[in-house]
Amino acid sequence: MKRYVLVFSALGLVGCFLPLVTWRGTSISVFDLRYASWRPYVTMLAFALPALIAWRGTSRATAKAGFVCFGYLALKLGPKALDLVLRAGLGGKLIGIAVVGGVLATIGLALEPVTRGSSCSPDRTEA
Repeated sequence: MKRYVLVFSALGLVGCFLPLVTWRGTSISVFDLRYASWRPYVTMLAFALPALIAWRGTSRATAKAGFVCFGYLALKLGPKALDLVLRAGLGGKLIGIAVVGGVLATIGLALEPVTRGSSCSPDRTEA
């Protein structure tokens, strides 16, 4: 499940650089809005942080980062995530899919059973 969190995080991060809206030859992405406010940086960070932790960290750390970041994005977008998937440009579609998929992947990662030890090296008990 950690790989799914990585994939959905990367998908959302790529979606931040693709156009949300295209009108008469002009397109606007989340990255283009960085001059207007600091919020686009927070959105990009919310996609980048779980990807980085899923790539380098443990499953427990990935689940915690996923809950914080994808939870923030899910609360920020709310039901508008469905509008992004259905009506926005390519970047909006990727962001909407990444938020929904990231939330589901994080829940799946948190519910995944923890295995202790390795199946390759069984315990050797001598009587």
